[in-house]
Amino acid sequence: MATRQEITTLISYVLSEKNKQILVSSGIDALPKDSMISALRGLQDLGWVGQSGLADFAESYSLTKNGRLVAISCPPPTELEVNTRSHIEALQSIDCDTDCIQKEGLRKLVSLDCDMSNWDSALIHCYQLKKLAERTRDTDATAFALWHEGKISMAQNRWDDALESYLNASEKYMESGNRSGVAMTNRAMGVIYANKGDLASATRCFESSLAMARMIGDKDLEAKAEGNLANLYDLQGRYQEAERAYEKCLQSFIESGDMICVAKTSNNLGVMNLLRDEYQVAGEYFEKTIDACRKINNKEVLGIALVNGGYCHAKCGNLGRSVSLTEEAVSILKEPNDRNLLALAYRNYGTIEMRNHRIEPAVEWFEKSVRIA
Repeated sequence: MATRQEITTLISYVLSEKNKQILVSSGIDALPKDSMISALRGLQDLGWVGQSGLADFAESYSLTKNGRLVAISCPPPTELEVNTRSHIEALQSIDCDTDCIQKEGLRKLVSLDCDMSNWDSALIHCYQLKKLAERTRDTDATAFALWHEGKISMAQNRWDDALESYLNASEKYMESGNRSGVAMTNRAMGVIYANKGDLASATRCFESSLAMARMIGDKDLEAKAEGNLANLYDLQGRYQEAERAYEKCLQSFIESGDMICVAKTSNNLGVMNLLRDEYQVAGEYFEKTIDACRKINNKEVLGIALVNGGYCHAKCGNLGRSVSLTEEAVSILKEPNDRNLLALAYRNYGTIEMRNHRIEPAVEWFEKSVRIA
């Protein structure tokens, strides 16, 4: 368990100046209970204390490795990494007395929580933001909280709850005149309808989002809505329309430097061409995916692209490149033990052996692929 002094040291990082003074002069027990609970939750989200303990009993927490290092060395916030500093600043903001500063801090925390898939904290901060926004009649902040409640529900596959939150967010965004928020919400609702199998409603939402994005000149949102429509066209067998839409949004993502969307879109184009046996073209798209994934260190999509790219190169006779990509894929996929993708990687080895006219080892690889799948 953490000592009282260690908890006191860590809590001092996330308090406002006013409560820091209370902590120094009167001790941890003099802090308002809400500030204490919020601070301890913040330390959990920072990864400084363990995810167990009683909210009103600081000494029941254990420190993580990072938390103990901070408690021992007490570095100034300016020496912490950028993301940690930003998180601490947001936590300090919600401990202030000023409504505007609190709302800005809560917005940052909600975004940070969602980026880290920390859904429990995200939901708590959404509730706090919504409550504060309603008290101060801040319609846009209310819409922001509702939108992220929808995102949280969607991440947990609670489609009906997500749709309700997004509909409420859209209403608030329209009330506040935030057209970008309306476009963003329409796109999110399109994703929900697509997952529920209502492709007609999904198409209407994506087309509405696309039209609004073009109206306000939001190139990033326009490209994302175009990509969503491309996914629908692909599902409906409208492959030429899908390919045109994918290529258009891919170029936009490359120009904007959005490597995450570059990776996803180029992978989709690769898969489309792979299914049509256009191995040369598919391989080029998978190479773009691989390059983008390496830049953003996205191993999940990288593993998929390496397997598919290796297969395309094998079919085209580029056996050296195929072996290189497949070996890298296997090294990545063995760690999470993704049996389905490993099976495809072993299929690649079988295809390579077939191209080299080595039938017996090819059969062994194909059999291994079947066994592991």
